[in-house]
Amino acid sequence: MTLRPLRRPFLAAVTLLALALRLVWNLVVHPPSEHVYSDMAGYFERSTALLDAPLGKNPADAFFPYGTHVLIALVRAVFGRENHAAPAVLYALVGASLVPLVSLLAERLGRGRIAPRIAALVACFYYPWISLGGYFLSELPFTVCVTAAALFSLRLADTGRARDAFLFGASVALGATFRPQILLSLPLLFLVWLARRRALPRIRPAHIARALVPVVLVLAVSAARFHHHMGRFGLISANGPLNYAFGRCHAVDIEARTRGYYASFGPPPMGYLAYRDKKYPDAFVRLDPAFGTRLTVQGTMWNAGPFYSLAEKCVAKTGLVRQARYALGHVVMLWGYNIVWPDSGTDDYRRPMRRALDLHNVLLLPPMLVAFAASRRRDLARHALLSAHLVALVLMAIVYFGDVRYRVPYDGIVIALAFDGYARVVGWVRSVLPRTIRV
Repeated sequence: MTLRPLRRPFLAAVTLLALALRLVWNLVVHPPSEHVYSDMAGYFERSTALLDAPLGKNPADAFFPYGTHVLIALVRAVFGRENHAAPAVLYALVGASLVPLVSLLAERLGRGRIAPRIAALVACFYYPWISLGGYFLSELPFTVCVTAAALFSLRLADTGRARDAFLFGASVALGATFRPQILLSLPLLFLVWLARRRALPRIRPAHIARALVPVVLVLAVSAARFHHHMGRFGLISANGPLNYAFGRCHAVDIEARTRGYYASFGPPPMGYLAYRDKKYPDAFVRLDPAFGTRLTVQGTMWNAGPFYSLAEKCVAKTGLVRQARYALGHVVMLWGYNIVWPDSGTDDYRRPMRRALDLHNVLLLPPMLVAFAASRRRDLARHALLSAHLVALVLMAIVYFGDVRYRVPYDGIVIALAFDGYARVVGWVRSVLPRTIRV
């Protein structure tokens, strides 16, 4: 499918508007270089270390996924290490690219005339994406990868072109270097294909093999890099066991100690739950720690054993019922009970982020759920290709923990499904109205 000539000028204009807004935000209102602390400082420091010693060996460098600091390092290598405007401009370009991606995704899913234009405008002014573009974080480039993967999966289902299979795989592979959680979508998409093969006749086993080529290549390179830093097998990052321990123990902070080493980490949504517990101690979604809000393990942050052992103890202490409540609470936290960090920690930006999330939950979440439920129908297999990503997101939250910030990269899919959901609701209302009063 190609854009109709009359739509190209509109989409180009909205994309340029999005770029202009993000350039003003990143260069004037909220320069990322003025917010280099916590995770942002870590990404920037690792980019510096990569420039200083590309083949250096440091286990701490394998703790987080490497896509973000490699991207920043590449920009700094080309435009100058002290040129802080260049990565800010790059993040503005990355954010603006979401406008055509979301518009094309909505157009291909619903095949309507109005929805793709409104979707483009929503993507243009979507505050969570604008805000996250003002920080050196992984979420914005990961958002592009998730949205592109969704778009290419639909194009593959519609056209059966081999290049779309490869581009889908490349989007997933690149996205995994920013946040490996995208890999959870692959087995679910494969199950959708198995269950709906008759409804997806253009997707053939050869396409699946082609899509896996870039994924396997990137994972092979990632595994070699992981072994170089850690001296053991792994894929992309070593922070999974720590996040798993947080999900099973519901601590606010976990510190790792060993001789000559100390580090601690606390996920913002867990801290937000702890703050909220003071007001609503009997709420269903609450912190409910297994052993306490602050826990300690013996070892380093990148040693998996102590964290799995701690998680085991927490599961034994809490039992399956409390763990099930943890899991349900984590899913709810993808949409509520916390605010996107780092805005959540600043007085100036907390309020607009909260209002943006409220609008999301009122205007996008309900119709998205309509389209998500409809994707179970046999004739809506293409919708199921998008819903699989959201199921993967929910599974990730169940296993680890929920965070609105983890959901925001999937909001391009949410927007596309939401507009389809609106169309379905309107169609249903028209079908039940008497013919004399139908518009």
